[in-house]
Amino acid sequence: MNGFAAESLFLEIIKAIPKIKTFAIPDSQTLINIANTHKIGRKRLELAYPYLLQEWGEEIRHPKTGQLTLKLIWANIPASVILDYIFGIDCCITFLGYAVAIDISCNQKAIEEKVIKLCQLRPLWQAIGMDNACVCHITNKNLNKDSVWSALKTVSKQNQVIPVTL
Repeated sequence: MNGFAAESLFLEIIKAIPKIKTFAIPDSQTLINIANTHKIGRKRLELAYPYLLQEWGEEIRHPKTGQLTLKLIWANIPASVILDYIFGIDCCITFLGYAVAIDISCNQKAIEEKVIKLCQLRPLWQAIGMDNACVCHITNKNLNKDSVWSALKTVSKQNQVIPVTL
């Protein structure tokens, strides 16, 4: 299973649990403004810029020279992409009164690194209203509502970024 499949599977299960709601994330420009207010956010913007430019850049013709240049218009990048590239979050949910940021992975070797990353990015995800964060390691294609509920219940009781395996 690849990362996209793991994310899709997890989101499908989340939608099937009525007591879990998706958290309304701010628009792209607001996310960029929040990232710019934190040193770690500015660093993440700088690191992500080449990838975002390649994927979301628009060719703009200079009015005087006619030369085409690739320009990144931040407001045109979907908020979900900025959330992933800059904030390190794949989805945001509300669960038992908590707003939880989740980074989903199917790569066992990346879990520890992702936990460290989310710890470093705490000021960013807290600035958008998240109370807790976790790295969700998807190992099973046959996820069920009960296992997701139990894992998220563990996360809601923590005051630190934790990995959960499903």
